[in-house]
Amino acid sequence: MKNHVKQMLRTPVHSVFIVILIMIVTVMLSVGGNLWIVSDRLSKMYEEDFITIGTVTQKPDAVKKIAMWDAEKEGYLFYKANRYNSYVSPEDLKFPETTFIAGPEKRVYWASYVPEYLHIIETWPLSSDFFWVAEFSPKEDGIPDQSMKIEIKKVLGSDKTMEGSVVWFCEHDNPAPDELKADKTYITVLVPQFDTHGKRWEESGSSYRTQEYIPYSCVAILYTEDGQKMKGPDDVEDIYEVTEGFYDTGIGQRFLVMADLRDVFLETQPVVGTNSINLLRPFYEGKAWVYMGRYPTQEEFEKGSEVCLVPRAFAENNGLSVGDRVMTRLYYTNARGDVSLNFALSGGGMSFQPIDFEGKLLQPFEEKEYTIVGLYDYMPLVDGIGRDELIVPLNSVQNQTANIVDYGAMADENTSFQIENGTIADFMEVSAKYDTDNLIFTFYDRGYSALMEGIENLRNMSITLLVMGVIAAIVLSLQISHIYITKQKRQLSIERLMGMTKKRCRHISMAGILLLLILGTVPGMAAGTILADEISMSDRWQENGNQEDEGSEEVAIAEQDTGETTGQTVPRQAERDSSGQMDGTSEAFSRKYSNLGLAVEMKDIELSMQNQGSMAVSGIMGCLVILLGMGFSDVKIRKVLREEPLYLLEDSMAGRR
Repeated sequence: MKNHVKQMLRTPVHSVFIVILIMIVTVMLSVGGNLWIVSDRLSKMYEEDFITIGTVTQKPDAVKKIAMWDAEKEGYLFYKANRYNSYVSPEDLKFPETTFIAGPEKRVYWASYVPEYLHIIETWPLSSDFFWVAEFSPKEDGIPDQSMKIEIKKVLGSDKTMEGSVVWFCEHDNPAPDELKADKTYITVLVPQFDTHGKRWEESGSSYRTQEYIPYSCVAILYTEDGQKMKGPDDVEDIYEVTEGFYDTGIGQRFLVMADLRDVFLETQPVVGTNSINLLRPFYEGKAWVYMGRYPTQEEFEKGSEVCLVPRAFAENNGLSVGDRVMTRLYYTNARGDVSLNFALSGGGMSFQPIDFEGKLLQPFEEKEYTIVGLYDYMPLVDGIGRDELIVPLNSVQNQTANIVDYGAMADENTSFQIENGTIADFMEVSAKYDTDNLIFTFYDRGYSALMEGIENLRNMSITLLVMGVIAAIVLSLQISHIYITKQKRQLSIERLMGMTKKRCRHISMAGILLLLILGTVPGMAAGTILADEISMSDRWQENGNQEDEGSEEVAIAEQDTGETTGQTVPRQAERDSSGQMDGTSEAFSRKYSNLGLAVEMKDIELSMQNQGSMAVSGIMGCLVILLGMGFSDVKIRKVLREEPLYLLEDSMAGRR
């Protein structure tokens, strides 16, 4: 056996060359196998960790000009306002061919009147700086077409701090105000709005402009569930003279209700319903998070369970914790913008009156207790979070469109949905079939598309290497069997004639071939594992670098696009440019948000273990090379050994001649 092996290795050039080829083939297969495993592992991980969110903005049907009188400029100022002939609803977005993981939903917020709780605005030093229902008298006769001094005789409501004050007053947006008499008492809703102006202020000798108060309307405005404004009384004035028995009249009662609205506002808490916590921008941005307890489950969202998330400040002010119950009394619905417009963390106020057409406070339409399952916190002054905001399953509110005090179209901040990762192009192709020219879709997936593109490159590379490696392994196995068996017929015939059995001849030949294969595959497996690590890690850092470089830029693109009022639906075969933006203006693309980004940045997640090559995979590839080499050689030697030794010797001698 030793002599036969030595005979095989007497041609070192051939043997070394064969060993090198075996090592190269093993490296190809090891790298290919490892890259396939890494790409499959990362693909599954990204599918679980990333989410794809879409938001919707409805473009206006027209832009109309609104003329508003400006007393300081003594002329009309013109403002542009969007006009909508009709509003798109979430039902209009449920295309039959599209599968939504969550949504689509156009979020509203409901106001809950709960005076039994302490609200954060009530703990602020200037929480009363909102509006006043006040009786006043001018300091002198005059027309309030410019700033004039008035004395506040009486303030209705609980806050009396303004009583006795002398302030500047003007009907700033009224082109033809009536004259006010100094010997009469008037009532209005006072709101600080502009700076002082006009001859009276200039003659006062003041060296700087101070706050000017204007009258605020106490007309009720209500909407139907499809956004149509209801018809109400149009004879309610901003200013009335107070005479004997005034508060026994209907308009007098209206001002009494308006005076109570100050306290009602301070004791009102916003409630937001959703189908998934991922659809709320602060949460999928990672700017809000549950720090105690848990998020509502998907089953609780679907069933409309009476569970809720409560903000830290509200919980601490009222001694609430996970498991406690919190009362809600919903009395109006706001369907414009998001909750932070009227319940901003820095203040806020009402741009509407929660009263009915008779001037009475809107009555609660739903009263319910919710169990607290989680307490959440947020970054300071984050957009999209309302003061003391409760978050509940959307389906837990039965009457979702009662007492609508304000209404608006779908916008990026209030309309969203979640779709499967990697289906943005499919969604846009489907949406193009359903007349969505008036909609702007913006997508966020935190680079899932770019990452999957890199993974697909890894997978394609692995397939190429595996196919080439298998072909090379087969060719090399045939070559080994030819060199070390077919060309060794003379040696085999001599050994047979000397009395060696077929079995022993086969074993000796196969042992020599096995030695060559082992000498090539072992270093090939090690080199293949290391090379696979280098390739996959290099690809990972390139992907992460692209994320960091492009993320903020694409967010700006998305925000810019959602504000446009012109454009066309993205073509079905639209291509993304280098920034990730789809061709057209009805869709934007951003890589900003994913589940990985809820609490930490992508770069802080340790992915190195997912990118490492496996020695076990390399071992399998090495074994494959050995099996192929041994298999072809075994078939060849069995065929050779079936022939008679003399014929083998004669054939080998003939071949040498």
